[in-house]
Amino acid sequence: MTQRRKVPRSRAAVGARVEARVEALPRRMRIPGRKRFGGIFSGDTASFVFLFGFGFLFTAFFHVDGWRQAVYGSADVDFPAVLGLLTLCCAVGWRGLLRRGFAWVEPAELTWLDFAPADRGRVVTLRLLGAWTGVVAVTGYLTALMLAVGGAGLDQWRAGIAVVAASAVAAFASARRTALRFEAAVPLVLAGFGLVVAAFRLGPVTVQFAAAGVLVAALPLALGGEPVSRAGRSVLVAGWAGRVLRSVAVTFLDPMMLLPPSAPVGRFSLRRPTPLRLAVAGTLGRSRYAGAAVLVGVAVVVAHIALPTVPGAVLVGIGAYVALTPFGAGLGELWRNPGRRRWLGSANRELVLTHGLVLAAVGLLWAALLAVVTLAGGTSFGSGAWLAVPLSVLSILRTVTRTAVDYANPGFVDTPVGPMPANLTRQLFRGLDLQVVGMVVLSAAV
Repeated sequence: MTQRRKVPRSRAAVGARVEARVEALPRRMRIPGRKRFGGIFSGDTASFVFLFGFGFLFTAFFHVDGWRQAVYGSADVDFPAVLGLLTLCCAVGWRGLLRRGFAWVEPAELTWLDFAPADRGRVVTLRLLGAWTGVVAVTGYLTALMLAVGGAGLDQWRAGIAVVAASAVAAFASARRTALRFEAAVPLVLAGFGLVVAAFRLGPVTVQFAAAGVLVAALPLALGGEPVSRAGRSVLVAGWAGRVLRSVAVTFLDPMMLLPPSAPVGRFSLRRPTPLRLAVAGTLGRSRYAGAAVLVGVAVVVAHIALPTVPGAVLVGIGAYVALTPFGAGLGELWRNPGRRRWLGSANRELVLTHGLVLAAVGLLWAALLAVVTLAGGTSFGSGAWLAVPLSVLSILRTVTRTAVDYANPGFVDTPVGPMPANLTRQLFRGLDLQVVGMVVLSAAV
């Protein structure tokens, strides 16, 4: 009888056998590795998009005079307000990096990494570096463009570079760790400093000292928590599922798939499910977006100080739409799920009315916050700008109550840039159309 050979049981031995078998395969049968830099230097479509985008963005520096006339008109450039706005941009980029969308690995890839010499922590770290580089590149570009358009001097350039560098170090130090309890409030402190710079007209030297303080504050942020590269399988797979969802939403032109889900709200009971109780529970379950709404409100006020030619109705309308959309996601989930609506047993009009009332209450709180920040900034908005808040509430209700996308009749029409799917575009921008038209009317009525 032939004696069976013993199969190694240790993970190292299994990994060595898998690696040996892969090396034994012909080169054409091996799975190719992922290209560096996303294949932008491969000469393919990605290279063309990269070069075209880089050329388009770089061309803006050759038309700074036209940009200055469009943004500031005949008014003098308020450089403290510009530095405050740049600080707000850094705070927004920092807040976006704290979402840790880079912490994902495909389940099949995770399985191979368990039996291979490669380390999953290295994969997550490389994605962290890529996301961090993108945030630094965007904030650095905005800083350079705004300072060049304003005709800033050497002191302003030093202050802007100091803010970008300090916030980049602090963002990396905090994003490379697992989430802490109050870490989302730290970018709000940086945003509040931007408001102080714009309101009290602080000089560039003070801004540089504050940037040094941000570097000092980055030290305790780097010491708390565990490295995100050691995230477990459940965290990495959940991040991958969210990435796939975003990819599918972009592919099928269905942004309603990106509406945030509700989190548990503790002891809030739904034993008697009514539309009002469900609307309140859905809003409380998305309270994690309150910090982002505060950040948007501060950004609106600072942008109003730094960009005097932009109508206040446009700034408030955009800010309110961005800040309040996550709190309207509860109605969007109901609208896309007929089974839940049958479980409630309520009419569609009642659902829209109750969720609209709760969303209007959230909009009222955001408007009160905006009023407080406006007074602290020493500026003011016209009556048309304040009417943009209820306009945003109506636009959000129109956005989240859209039906499923119909791909049967795209309705192509000829345009100067080629054929465009008019019917798909109409469905995609439902809600935003009311917002844009309303902002134009409110801006013209002032």
